[in-house]
Amino acid sequence: MAVAFGAVALGAALLALLPPDAAHAAATGGDVNAQVNASFDLGEGEEFWGNVARYGRYFVTVMLGTGYVMVRPLVGLFKNPVSGVLAVVALGAFGYGMKVTLDAMLGLSQPFEYLPAQSF
Repeated sequence: MAVAFGAVALGAALLALLPPDAAHAAATGGDVNAQVNASFDLGEGEEFWGNVARYGRYFVTVMLGTGYVMVRPLVGLFKNPVSGVLAVVALGAFGYGMKVTLDAMLGLSQPFEYLPAQSF
């Protein structure tokens, strides 16, 4: 039952994306390329670059919020000297591990060549 419903929904979606035929376009006084799907007319009155700028600001806001949520627990660790030292060591180890991994992935480190022992 679900497969049949999915097939019908997919068929309806594909049918909605089809452009109008040439006979319909000629009857309405235009050509096939001038007839546009109605979904493209929805945002006609809005300024395109204003929307693009808003999405850019949204992206920056989300990234700053994510950074804040990630750093906030670390601030609590630095209130106690022992956990602060451990947090600094953990951050340093994480940074060093990222450097080693990226150097190896990008081929910046010395290549490792395995030379098997000669058997006689």
